[in-house]
Amino acid sequence: MHYIKDETKYEALRARGEEVEQLLQSLDISEQDKQTALMEYLNELNAERAAELGVEFSRKIVERVGNALEAHPTADLAVDQLYACLLLQQFHLMQFDPWRAHPVVESCRPALTMLEADSRWSDCLRYCQDTAEMYAEAHWWPEALEYAKHAHISTRALIKQGVKVLENGELLDLRDSAFSVVTCALNTAEGMTGALEAELTADLGAEDYAAVLEEAHEARDGEPVFDEVELTPEYLAIRYELEEKIDEALEHERGYYDYCKEYWMAKRMILRSDYGIRWKSPAVLNPNEEFH
Repeated sequence: MHYIKDETKYEALRARGEEVEQLLQSLDISEQDKQTALMEYLNELNAERAAELGVEFSRKIVERVGNALEAHPTADLAVDQLYACLLLQQFHLMQFDPWRAHPVVESCRPALTMLEADSRWSDCLRYCQDTAEMYAEAHWWPEALEYAKHAHISTRALIKQGVKVLENGELLDLRDSAFSVVTCALNTAEGMTGALEAELTADLGAEDYAAVLEEAHEARDGEPVFDEVELTPEYLAIRYELEEKIDEALEHERGYYDYCKEYWMAKRMILRSDYGIRWKSPAVLNPNEEFH
């Protein structure tokens, strides 16, 4: 699925991507020129909403940098791989299939582990914040919780180093990262475990933790109810396969007006017929809400 109706423009963009990919591998081009060419191409892809080409392009970068990282493990290459993974996530979000980024995110785990061991906390924070948000968008809450925890650890480490503001101007606040952790945890089967409560209480103090917990509960109460079958191990085990089947049933068309209703209908039928799972859609569970 792509949004560019002009096939000539589409193929020209693809060819431009191949040129940029070659340029990025050249030893004769300065890093500044490489970054300029990369940003110009990414801006063009975003302007044309060429998500499919963006996925194709960023996946190649992730794989190429991953191979280089495996051969020569360095923190700088690990950063490059994680930032390429963020690009991939961005384009998958643009084409409404964030779940498809999951295998690539999994392949980038060693790079994140390396950066955490090297105390590259700013890079870890950016990556883990965005990855947690991507998983939350997909309603893959266990994974969202995992990366929200990593983001909280990075925030804590930066604050201990005396960092209060990131290079992009973002203010660091443990309460913000704790709120993300609690929000994700409340959407999992386990909820807020005793160990997690103890960790956040130690970080924030009892009063601030209680305030964060209350705020997260209030935010969740304002969200539509979803079927708790989505918290079961049986459902969690088939999510990726399920999404692929739904996408195929809808002929790979996504994001149009009232798409959610057709998506839910296909999801209910596939869960029942292929997996024997009874599932109720948000429209059924929230009869007073409007969805489009």
